[in-house]
Amino acid sequence: MNILCFGDSNTYGISPVDGKRFNDNERWPSLLGIKLGAGYQVIEAGQPNRTLTNEPPFSGDKLGVKYLEPYLRAYHVDTLIIQLGTNDLKRRFALSVADIANALDTLIIEIKNHYLHRELPKIMVLSPPKIYEVGAYQSIYAGASAKIPVLLDAFSKVCGHHGCVFLDITENIAPCKKEGLHLTDESHKQLAHKLHYLLCEQKSHR
Repeated sequence: MNILCFGDSNTYGISPVDGKRFNDNERWPSLLGIKLGAGYQVIEAGQPNRTLTNEPPFSGDKLGVKYLEPYLRAYHVDTLIIQLGTNDLKRRFALSVADIANALDTLIIEIKNHYLHRELPKIMVLSPPKIYEVGAYQSIYAGASAKIPVLLDAFSKVCGHHGCVFLDITENIAPCKKEGLHLTDESHKQLAHKLHYLLCEQKSHR
């Protein structure tokens, strides 16, 4: 079974301590693969600064829709885990919650169109984590923390409309409070554990 993890820097595994990438035994997609074991391939497709929104000024490898399709063509994907939306909250983009939720809706529609007349992978959407407006991110993400609860509700509705699984990670899986944006190594472990449980539960109900 192939599981594609498509997301931003928290999927890529940026450490809030030194800005480097967590190793294979620390970042959640790799840990998920280790937990699942034989018979599963976890494909890591995280990219720092990746967004959901696909209108200018969003382009290049930061654009979600454009860079997901090559992965869908290259692999037989059974489960697609999406972790996006954080970068869309940057103050300079001035996006509303509706803008970001509509971008998620568009991404899911694009995925469904790609699999027209073929079996659609199971789609799981992870919420953006909390954002602490501190340090270097205080200005960049000014106002973002207040938008998170509203965005979670909007994402949940989009996922419900499309029959996708929505996972709110904000309660128990948090970024570093001192750095503000990136998940701690402990949070990566917790997320891998939660996803492992959900995937195994889904398999048992088939």
